[in-house]
Amino acid sequence: MAQPSSAASQAPPAAVPPGCKGVDDVDIVPDEGVSPLSRQLLEGCIRRTFTHGDRLTQLIRQGADPGAIGGLRVRGTSGRAPYRWRYSCLSLAIDSPTNTPSPSASGTNDSHVPVVLPPWSSRQLQRDILNALIDGGADMPIMAAVRAGNLTAVEGLLARQANVRGFRVMQLPRLQLSRPFPLSLSREYEENLSPEYEENLLSIFRRLLQHDSTLAAERAAADGVNLVHLAVRSRRIFSQLFIDQYLTLITSHGADTTATNNMGRTPLHWAALHGSPCVADCLCRRLTADDINGGLPHFTPLAEAADRLDHYIQLQQHGEALGEGHSRRIRKYKTVIRVLLRGGATPSVTRLPTVTEEQRRCRQLVLAEYATVLNELSDVTMSAINAALAPQRDHSTLLARLLPLAPHHDGAHPHPSPSNMAFGPHEAEGIAWKIAAFLHEPSAAGAAIDEYLIFDTRLRRRVKAAVGHFVKSTATQTSSNRDVVGGTRYERQGDKRVKVTVLPLQCFALRGSGGRVVGMTGVREVVHRARLDEAISHGVAGVVKDFNEHLGDQDCQFEWGQLGRLSRTGLFVSLGIE
Repeated sequence: MAQPSSAASQAPPAAVPPGCKGVDDVDIVPDEGVSPLSRQLLEGCIRRTFTHGDRLTQLIRQGADPGAIGGLRVRGTSGRAPYRWRYSCLSLAIDSPTNTPSPSASGTNDSHVPVVLPPWSSRQLQRDILNALIDGGADMPIMAAVRAGNLTAVEGLLARQANVRGFRVMQLPRLQLSRPFPLSLSREYEENLSPEYEENLLSIFRRLLQHDSTLAAERAAADGVNLVHLAVRSRRIFSQLFIDQYLTLITSHGADTTATNNMGRTPLHWAALHGSPCVADCLCRRLTADDINGGLPHFTPLAEAADRLDHYIQLQQHGEALGEGHSRRIRKYKTVIRVLLRGGATPSVTRLPTVTEEQRRCRQLVLAEYATVLNELSDVTMSAINAALAPQRDHSTLLARLLPLAPHHDGAHPHPSPSNMAFGPHEAEGIAWKIAAFLHEPSAAGAAIDEYLIFDTRLRRRVKAAVGHFVKSTATQTSSNRDVVGGTRYERQGDKRVKVTVLPLQCFALRGSGGRVVGMTGVREVVHRARLDEAISHGVAGVVKDFNEHLGDQDCQFEWGQLGRLSRTGLFVSLGIE
């Protein structure tokens, strides 16, 4: 009788990620009726003890069933046979090139434990094993290959005409949870995803679409959802970059970002309902204002997210001991609400119903998150300005140090030739600043604002216009970075050295009656004015000024039509900010 070889030449197994089990930590529990020979086949597939495909073929010829199925149980635990997660020989023969957990085992109290299977010694051996199983009559579970991120297995199954229709093969892999489920393991499992795994998945999805370009447009007959809907349901934590690339791929092949399911919910509704900030972010960059704010007042994506957030907060306040997983859900729904508000959902705020106590709670939750968005905008604005000015600042600092060292010719004898250049106080700094001004990057500031304020709203237009004018003024109208940031410095007044406070660059002229300039103000004041207007229009409280707080909002009291700049001749020129 042929036996699986225990002397397989395998690559050293990779370290098992935290919260997971390795193959030596689990036992296989064959389904009822599985013969001893078929059990050997299952064991050989999961433990990688076959060194050649012909050994596996011998077992099949002797009566082993290539379609045999079994579950996994963590070694040392007891309980009923695992019934939720059961795998065929071929599924267990598919490894993950990136060491990503794929199958699941039953643990204590029938909890879910992700398992990392060891790799085969070579990709060719894995192909031989899969082909031997298929030749013996095994089904071809291509979803197992997709979930493992194994392009080799996908290619092999496609070559053997595996069925890809009706299985949602383009769906993002999901982590199937049972109850009870240790939330600590869930968190560790979710964090195991690597950039390599994400890249493998994208390669697999591209290959599947090359095989059948209509796969991305599949919709479920039962509930009408499509792949964009389903992207929100993956409990694995994918990066924002991956989600953007995945949605770009499937929408370019027919997946509809505005499709409604049988309940009338769009993918953005689902992103709000399931707490998926990455999908919500990506969709808000693609949809129209009507798409983002669509639905009845109590049925908009913003209302859906607020309702779920209120639900979990109420559970928490009523003493439900749901642990860290519960707190993470609350954080996710808060993040989704902020993404929606940044992405153009502010018109939905005024539509939120306030008839019941629950509806009023939901509205207050939304307003609290909008206050957070507006408060974060202050730091985002400063970061945007710094990004635009960073090249000018860096190069001017270097040039200011190099200029005094540059040799030059001062003239006829007795002046040395060459000699080092001589500069007065701050003169080298000023020259270097003007030269480096050619390197400032105004587009970097706009890009940073667009990244945060996703949708083209009045708030974004005002902030971008203010930041753009400030960056241009900094590059062209100042003599050093000290003129930009202001601060405390010492100046000589007569025979005394006096400490003075210099304001940051004041490059916004304020026009009074008759067109006369009545004052100057800075970018912080203008951005805060924009934040205040937004807060007032939606009833948001708690917007923090975070500068010149002793003045309150007194230094930000102006109308947008008053804002302008001074021409070279000192005349007022409107900035046209509305």
